[in-house]
Amino acid sequence: SLSQTGFHYITDLPYASYSFQNTAIITVPNMKPSPCALYLLLIASSSNAAFVSNVNHVSTNPHIFGSGNVANLISAPVSVSRFRTANNSLSHFHSSSLYAGFLGQDDIADNESETKEYEQSMSASERDENLTVMRQIFKHDLADLQRRRDYAGWVEAKKDLKRRTANDPWFGLNNKLKEAIQIDAPQSEIEKLQKLIKQVGGPPPGITHKRPYAVLNEIYDTGMSLGRAEAIVEMEQKKVNHARWQKMIAEREENEKREEEERRLNPFKDEEEARARREKTLRRIYNDAEAERKKKEKRAKEIQQQYGVDDRSGGLTPLDKAIEDAKKELQVAKSGDSASSNDAGKKAISASSSASEKKGRPRIAGDTDMTRGEIEIETMDSSDVTTNNVRVVVTASYNAGQSDPPMRKHCFTYNIQITNLSDTDTIQLVSRKFEIQTVGARQKDVVQGQGVTGRQPVLAPGEIFEYTSTAPLSVRPIGTTIVAARMKGEYEFNIIEKPADEESPDKENVKVLSGPLTADLGLFHFIFPVEQRVKPVSQADDDDDDDDEDETESAAPSKPTAAGSSPASAAATPSLPGDADMASGQITEKVSSESETSTEGVRVKVSSQYREERSDPKLEKHCFAYNIRITNENDMPIQLISRKFEIQTIGSKNKDVVQGPGVTGRQPVLQPGESFEYTSTAPLSVRPLPSTAVVARMQGAYAFMRLGKDNTPLSSTPLQAELAKFHFILPALDLA
Repeated sequence: SLSQTGFHYITDLPYASYSFQNTAIITVPNMKPSPCALYLLLIASSSNAAFVSNVNHVSTNPHIFGSGNVANLISAPVSVSRFRTANNSLSHFHSSSLYAGFLGQDDIADNESETKEYEQSMSASERDENLTVMRQIFKHDLADLQRRRDYAGWVEAKKDLKRRTANDPWFGLNNKLKEAIQIDAPQSEIEKLQKLIKQVGGPPPGITHKRPYAVLNEIYDTGMSLGRAEAIVEMEQKKVNHARWQKMIAEREENEKREEEERRLNPFKDEEEARARREKTLRRIYNDAEAERKKKEKRAKEIQQQYGVDDRSGGLTPLDKAIEDAKKELQVAKSGDSASSNDAGKKAISASSSASEKKGRPRIAGDTDMTRGEIEIETMDSSDVTTNNVRVVVTASYNAGQSDPPMRKHCFTYNIQITNLSDTDTIQLVSRKFEIQTVGARQKDVVQGQGVTGRQPVLAPGEIFEYTSTAPLSVRPIGTTIVAARMKGEYEFNIIEKPADEESPDKENVKVLSGPLTADLGLFHFIFPVEQRVKPVSQADDDDDDDDEDETESAAPSKPTAAGSSPASAAATPSLPGDADMASGQITEKVSSESETSTEGVRVKVSSQYREERSDPKLEKHCFAYNIRITNENDMPIQLISRKFEIQTIGSKNKDVVQGPGVTGRQPVLQPGESFEYTSTAPLSVRPLPSTAVVARMQGAYAFMRLGKDNTPLSSTPLQAELAKFHFILPALDLA
């Protein structure tokens, strides 16, 4: 009953992936539902593989006829999504099944197991035997059949494994429980599955699991794979690294909080500690000198006794002898003429007074907000105050022509107008007194003198006296304020009788009616212009200016140093013979932008980073930032005394040596387990070589002293903490 026009041959199917040849499918796409079977004859090659499908409305299974073992291989249903129709177009059909050989073994439908009741039909011994056979198939038979390329046997073994899995409902329930837990299903559904598992007798004997469900290696007793073991080790190491990093961050934050709290409670703690250290050092030096003097004196007496020389000094020390001589001279002076003694006393007093004047301007305690650089009042560069009918107006401005910012010399000009607001009184300015405090300073300078600009001007009622002066300041801009200095003061004046001679009102023989009175000069500020202020930067770029000046390393002796370095320090930089591989550009040592080493119980860790925003590759200017963390691993305190760095640029035959006292201008004391961390910069003038990305190599050492319980040095010889070699490495840059 087959129509000749209904046969179409389709070759080169995408499902033929196991070297099938001469494969053909004969389809009858336009058949209507019929109980009769569709008989197809498939002629296959020696591989005995063929494909047969139901099409459209055909629902009965095909009967297969063939030679050899073709029919034996065609057993497993495979889903088919497309086929070719008579008009050579692709068409979709639903619920079609394709019977094939080695293909399709993983797509056995288990719809029946979804709907059947979960009942255990096997005894405990049968389940144990079933599990033993399943483990044998999974662990040994499948791999052996695949190695022998016995595909038919492999399919049969796989089918047997699925059948045995389906025979014990626990396996299906275990998979459902695993999926429910992993997708965070409702607790009621999980409890329902656990109840069903308990109903079927739980897992087969021999299966133990740590989770609520069993995983593959627990079911088939395969053990842990090498890949999973490596993943677990890697995860554990990540946890350890994370914990270590969190601990370091916590320690750093704790140190910063403690230092901030100490600075808040005592802003001058660093200076007090430095003063105490200096006093302790001087005391130790004096004690050592006194001990040495006594030792020499004892030795001298022994020599005198040895040679029979009399001690004509009467056992007096040189100091005692000098005191005795002074007493004798004083007695002689007292016995002399009293008049001459008085004259001598007056001269001595005069000399003492002149000596005190030479000590400099007097100073008084400054304002705390100016010392901290955190201004608590409105910053105004002018003021207008009236006191005792005298108005004083002042305005300040920056004098760029007389300033030298690189040398921290900033000059300001201020203009003052003094107006006599009285309707009847004539006043004469007698003296002035100003208080000036620069930002960051602890004390105010007091400037006082007679008159104004060398005169004592007289102001009639309503008259104005105006003058301009300059204030040269040695101050450095800071990031917390735009203020350079703060100034206030007062003028002292007398109310006088109106002079008869209007032409010379400044003469001194005027008649004072009352006074002296004061006229206040209101508080005002000297403010840096915009170009001289500290530019705001991000936290990663916030380097200490002291570090830039004290710690900046420049390793290009043939070219100018960085802007942060002074010419004097660059000229004084010594040099040493460099490493041959750096000179040639053929690096032989391990290249790394960081290093970490521990010496004498002190760990020094450093890492470097390229600062692109401060570099100009076209001008061969490359700037790097390096962060150093120093940790005291001793069981006693230490104090960093000095540092010494050696830096060699690529292509250079010499190393530059940079050394100096302390770190960032300080000599920090580190308690056991405590760390000190700072960041500095290294601007380099160097031409990179095409053979390497390294532009410089740096190493060095920190000198430190071990301290006792009272923070006194245990030895006069400092120890060395090594800063291991690291490199300044360029990123990928366009150097054209």
